[in-house]
Amino acid sequence: MYLNIIIRTNIFLFLIFAPFTSSFADSHVNSCTITNGVFTAAEVIADGQGEYCASAPESYEVIVYEMYLCTAAPTAPTTSSSMGLDNCFKNWESSSGTTLSVQQNQTIDVPGTMSRPPNGTYTHGVMLIDNTFGITMAMQFDGTMGGQDGTSGVYCASVAGSGTMGSSSIPTASSTCGSSAITPGKFVETLTSFDSGSFQGVATADNLNGTSASISGYLVDTDGNLAVNDADVDKLTGSLVFADAVNFTEATTTLTMSFNVGEGMSLYDDGSDQITFGSGPFQAIITTD
Repeated sequence: MYLNIIIRTNIFLFLIFAPFTSSFADSHVNSCTITNGVFTAAEVIADGQGEYCASAPESYEVIVYEMYLCTAAPTAPTTSSSMGLDNCFKNWESSSGTTLSVQQNQTIDVPGTMSRPPNGTYTHGVMLIDNTFGITMAMQFDGTMGGQDGTSGVYCASVAGSGTMGSSSIPTASSTCGSSAITPGKFVETLTSFDSGSFQGVATADNLNGTSASISGYLVDTDGNLAVNDADVDKLTGSLVFADAVNFTEATTTLTMSFNVGEGMSLYDDGSDQITFGSGPFQAIITTD
């Protein structure tokens, strides 16, 4: 049967990445407060206290390799085995990786090979992506902010460049600030640990967006096994429980896959009262008609 494929930036499969393990301690993401387009400075810079919030960037770039629909929970990867996908069907793949440059509420085309799953009820999803994320953003704050290049002002933006969020490092050159609006550059973050104090290869969150959905993210090596240290990390695998099951029947003719980057960018204090741009959670959902 012919299956029409629609790709749209909108809502709900969840993959998780963030600068600090403490961000997941209460299983939710702290959204930035924005009033009339102006961000609240105290949510990011608060005397080096490690404040953190998440929001939508102007552009969010991620490299995707595989997507699966599962009729039951996949088995988590271990340091000696990859994720168990016996109950899963690979509904999309791109062997060399497809770069998605996603903007909130914008439609995009996603090249790659899409396959129609067998008829059935799918309760879980899996996505394999690269552990690098491109963030482009400019914003205004309600107070003076410090940029990582030594500048300051109420206007801040991401800087063209790259950095690593790992067990012993955070990006050191991701931002610039000034007294007038700034044209942003794309900052590429490489994620090698969910914790900046010690290596952590797993992160989880429950009740996503106030729903019953939950997610586990795993940093994996080249064999798909759970990474044992920063240097071992090659990609990131996300496994989630859908809030609403995805159903395929003989009458199904359309599959819609959507993305939400409403919290795809993290903003946090680098410890020196300077704003740092980093990756945050992005979401997507698969629905059928």
